[in-house]
Amino acid sequence: MDYMEELNFTETDIRQRVLNCQKRLKQEEYTGLILSAEPNINYYSDFRTHAPWSTMARPIFLFIGHTGLPILYVHVFQYPEAKMIAKGCEVRYYENLFSAIESELAGIMQELDMAKGKVGVEKGKEQLIGFNVNVYEALKKNLPQATFFDASKLIWSQRMIKSEKEINCIKRACDATSYAHEQTFAAIQPGMTEWEIARLAQQYMLDGGADYPGFVLITSGAGNYDRLSKTATERALSKGDFIFLDLGAKYNGYWSDFSRTGFLGKKDEQRNFYQDKIHEVTMNTIEHISPGVPVTEVVDICTAEIKKAGISTNFECGRLGHGMGLMSTEPPSIMKEDNAILEEGMIINLEPGIVNELGAFILEEDLVITKNGCEILSGANRNVHFIV
Repeated sequence: MDYMEELNFTETDIRQRVLNCQKRLKQEEYTGLILSAEPNINYYSDFRTHAPWSTMARPIFLFIGHTGLPILYVHVFQYPEAKMIAKGCEVRYYENLFSAIESELAGIMQELDMAKGKVGVEKGKEQLIGFNVNVYEALKKNLPQATFFDASKLIWSQRMIKSEKEINCIKRACDATSYAHEQTFAAIQPGMTEWEIARLAQQYMLDGGADYPGFVLITSGAGNYDRLSKTATERALSKGDFIFLDLGAKYNGYWSDFSRTGFLGKKDEQRNFYQDKIHEVTMNTIEHISPGVPVTEVVDICTAEIKKAGISTNFECGRLGHGMGLMSTEPPSIMKEDNAILEEGMIINLEPGIVNELGAFILEEDLVITKNGCEILSGANRNVHFIV
C-alpha cells in the first residue's frame, strides 16, 4: 500500500482530548486523574515509547488536573524524546530507574490540587495501573485526604468513540492486514513451517503499510484446530492441513484484528459449507448493526442467524466480538453481560465461529459504526484458500 500522507495527531487533537477529559472530571467531581498505562499515555499526550509493555523499568505518569496542561512525568532517559514529541502537556523527569518515589508523585498532585478529594486511577474494566503497587500504596498513605477511585468508565467514554483520524488509522492497519492475508496465503506451500509463514505475514504487514506487525496467531493440522490463541511453531505443513491465520497490525498506535483460512488440498465441499455458513451468519448480523443498537441485541441477532443457518457455533473465546483501538481488544464486548449501546465512531469486530475436526471456520470482521449503519474495514478473500 502506498499512502502519500502520514496520519499524525496534532497539538490541537490532543489538547481537545484533554479538555474533554477535564470537563468530565468536573462533572463527576474528580480532583484529577493519574494515568500510567501505555494506551492512555498515548491517547492523552501522543507519547509512545520504543517498547511498550515490554519493560517494568521507567514507568510513565500523566497527571491531569481540573484545568491547565497535564504533567507528563518520565524517567530522565526518556525525557529528551518526550520533550520533543509529546503534545498538549508539560514534560518533567525523575531519576530513580524503577519508579518515581511516592513523595515526588504526591508533590505533583499537590501542585495540581489533586492531593485531596476524588482522584481517578486505572483500576477497573480493561485498565491496569502501570507502576509498582508498593509505590501506589505508599502514595495513598502520603495523601490521606485523597480517595482513589476507578476512572475506567470516564476513560472509556472517550476512547470508545473514535475521531475521523483515529478511524483512518485503523483503516490503514486493516488495509495492511488485508494485504498480508492475501500475500501470505498465496505464498504458502507444503513443507513450510508455521514459523516461516508467520515471518512472511509480519513482513507483508509492513509491506502493506503497517508501522508494526502486531501479532500472528496460527494453527494448523488435525488435533490443533481448537488452539486458536496459538503462536507459530516449527511444525511443517503437509497436504490435508487446514490453516487458521489471525493477524493484527498497528498503524500510528491503532490496531486491526481479523482472521482468514486456508487448506492444503483440493476444494472440499464440507469445508466450503462451514465457511459459507459462518460468512452468511456474520454478514447477516452486520446488516443490523447501527447506532442505537444495544450490544445485547447484536448477540441476539447473531444467535438467531446461527439458528437460521442450521449450524451450532463453538468458538469459545467468551464473546462474539470486541472493540478495538489503541489496544487490540477494548470495550465493548459483544456479549449479553455488556450493556453498551453502539454509537457512531465505535470500532468493533464480530467473530462467531465453528471449530471441528475439519478446521477452524471463523471470519472475523472489523467494523466502524457510521451514521446510518456500519462499514466493514477488514478485507481479503473470505473463502477458504485452497492451496494445491
